[in-house]
Amino acid sequence: MNSLSVSQHDGVGHITLHRVGALNALSREFCQEIDAALRDLDNTEEIRAILVSSALRHFCAGADIREMAEMTAEEATASQFTGCVSVLPDIAKPVIVAVNGLAAGGGCEFVEMCDIVIAAATAKFCHPEISLGAMPGAGGTQRLSRAVGKHIAMDLLLTGRALSAEEALAAGLVSRIAPDEQLEEVALAVARQVASFSGPVARRIKASVNDTQVNLDAGLIAERERFHRCFKEHDFREGVSAFMEKRNAHFLHR
Repeated sequence: MNSLSVSQHDGVGHITLHRVGALNALSREFCQEIDAALRDLDNTEEIRAILVSSALRHFCAGADIREMAEMTAEEATASQFTGCVSVLPDIAKPVIVAVNGLAAGGGCEFVEMCDIVIAAATAKFCHPEISLGAMPGAGGTQRLSRAVGKHIAMDLLLTGRALSAEEALAAGLVSRIAPDEQLEEVALAVARQVASFSGPVARRIKASVNDTQVNLDAGLIAERERFHRCFKEHDFREGVSAFMEKRNAHFLHR
């Protein structure tokens, strides 16, 4: 069964995530589905903006921890595993994301890759990787710090605490807040507005803004290498096991 659906209307390609039973956790198969949908919409001439939303009570719970638990360090490195989608940073068209509930870990990294972020009033954003003996691997240390600044990023990444929608808006992680019951309506209106303008100009604006992200590529490579090192360490295996067994982790700091 597909874990997402795609619709097209008024120049907007709309991807709705619904990996039922997993809170849209980003398994490798699910990421491949999302990547394929994003590529298709980016290559569809009639589409000028892309909207991503969730049909579940949360936007995305992050990487699929059970899948990560079975992965060796060698497998993670060889596959360049990140626990998130891979093509989103290369999508030329503007991507709007509607965030409801929780965007955690890889789910938060997904949001950070998008261009306009519309959050439900009760949405929350967090990077809890440190509680698993891990760190972000899909740009969380890089894009988050560029969005909110070093000190807020350090607070979120080193404590795992969540930002409310209001805090995320004030910090610069979120573009707008909508009432929960109006989230998709507001996000779709924004996407339609973007799509109503010149597609080539919108793509050039996006490319030009992205050009301001100096040294991002080098930072992403270094982050991914450090993320893969976690798979070799006791604390990562303990953190993942504790998560699945619903207990507190006992880190040995190695």
